[in-house]
Amino acid sequence: MNAEEKIVAKILERFPVLEGHVSIQRNQRVVVDYLVRRDFEKVLDFLAQSAGFTTFHLVIGVDNGDNLGFIYVLSNEENVLIFVKQKAPKARPNIKSICSIFPNALWHERELVDLFGAVVEELPPGPRYPLPDLWPAGNYPMRKEWNPAYLDKKTMTYRPPTAPAEGGESK
Repeated sequence: MNAEEKIVAKILERFPVLEGHVSIQRNQRVVVDYLVRRDFEKVLDFLAQSAGFTTFHLVIGVDNGDNLGFIYVLSNEENVLIFVKQKAPKARPNIKSICSIFPNALWHERELVDLFGAVVEELPPGPRYPLPDLWPAGNYPMRKEWNPAYLDKKTMTYRPPTAPAEGGESK
């Protein structure tokens, strides 16, 4: 049994409900399909505390339509990368910070807040990143519905066209 197969077996031994949702992508790559918050937190804690995944590399945000996805990339001493995916509804994109386990996740999680509008609970206070301080509130440039053509860079305002009122014309 190679390293990747051992990792998958260890995960499935602890979380049998994940059968069919953990796969070996290729050599040194293991993927855990999208999990809801509660399951994600349990799996991440297990990987960090019991399965030897002690290095956090990055988190990737994706817009999947009605949901936002967050793909966390960790590695172990054998240099096997594991991609653990979490999803949250775009209407309520609350996730828990992993900074208590991996302090170097701080700036990555700030990016999720600025670029995707994620609500990262327990994120330590600090400056926004990477958008400028004057960036218009409620505008998340990595969401599919956001259009850069509507951002006035001089005034830092976002002005999408207004929808026409019933029986009226658009402004």
